[in-house]
Amino acid sequence: MFKKYKNKNPELDMTFWWKKNPKLPVDHVKFIIEQLSKIDSSWNPDSRRKAQEECTRYLMGTKHFMLGDAETNITTDALDELYAAMYRHDFFYELLLHFSDLEFEARKEVILIFSICLRHSKDNKHVTVDYLVSEPRTINQMLRTIELALQGKNAHDIFLPVGNMILECIKYEQLCRIILKDQQIWKFFEFVKLGYFEISTESLQILSAALTTHSKLVSKEFFSQDSNIVDFIQNINKLIAHGTYVTKRQSTKLLGTLIVLRSNNQLMNQYINSPENLKLIMTVMTDKSKNLQNEAFNVFKVMIANPRKSKPVSDILIKNREKLLMYFETFGLDSLDQTFLDERDFIIQEIESLPRIVSSNADSSCNLAGSPPKNTTTSSPSNNNAT
Repeated sequence: MFKKYKNKNPELDMTFWWKKNPKLPVDHVKFIIEQLSKIDSSWNPDSRRKAQEECTRYLMGTKHFMLGDAETNITTDALDELYAAMYRHDFFYELLLHFSDLEFEARKEVILIFSICLRHSKDNKHVTVDYLVSEPRTINQMLRTIELALQGKNAHDIFLPVGNMILECIKYEQLCRIILKDQQIWKFFEFVKLGYFEISTESLQILSAALTTHSKLVSKEFFSQDSNIVDFIQNINKLIAHGTYVTKRQSTKLLGTLIVLRSNNQLMNQYINSPENLKLIMTVMTDKSKNLQNEAFNVFKVMIANPRKSKPVSDILIKNREKLLMYFETFGLDSLDQTFLDERDFIIQEIESLPRIVSSNADSSCNLAGSPPKNTTTSSPSNNNAT
């Protein structure tokens, strides 16, 4: 990467750059912020371009300073001064405000510098993490920068790097708490549906990381609120019902991961006792993809194993008893996972224990998917109307 810049402009050789510009760490931060203001205010294309190049140059130098080497001989005091200057001048907040104006290489440097800062510790404390907790507007700006990126021409160039910064923040519980409390977190469900594969994938990754990395935090502070549970169920069901194959699979997997955690008892009870949710999961179980069938099964097994099923849920299961048994005759038989096979046998036993309906009226059966539950190898009995 440095070689590329060296060929283009000899002044960007890192060793030469540092010898030519012996500045204090605080000067590096100040100079970058000054260049950002020039990018923002300059109407002269040449001046704007020069300011962008200077930002790139000094960001590369700052990263080099932080990493250090045998030649630069960086001291601990000098590094502490650099970090202190970043906090004092709201360095990352300012960079995020102008993120779309930075050159591609400069954005890469921002991500690397941010990651280095997050890992920086002193006296067994993550100093940058503590700073971001005390100044949450930087995290809030990350979430808003993501949304603003989608209004521009090069959405991927902004969305993906800032998304990586958010993923880095989620690793730390204090920062994940800030993200979960920001209403912008719900926008990621919308971003998943935009149709851009990379953006959709990264949005799902952010949602999954935010809701699973710190399970105690999520259960105590996020899913302890009824409004959050309702909103989550509505949003995840939309992705499962109307998303692409990848979206359906990853969304169903996320749902299955969350409801099996005992700490998420409130979410589990609300989801598995809804007849509409049961209909959706049974529909997904008829998908031609075995992988998607398996993800849906991980949700369905919780619904079946629930000893306190709501009456609407019980009614649907009873009406579909015979079709479900037929479905599970061949479902998962090719699996070598003994745990999965044991769960399958248990579910079959639970279905067999359901009351049997004896009726000559075939229309009393419940067909939730528009066709009886089946997998890729199960024969289909005659269709009935959905209930």
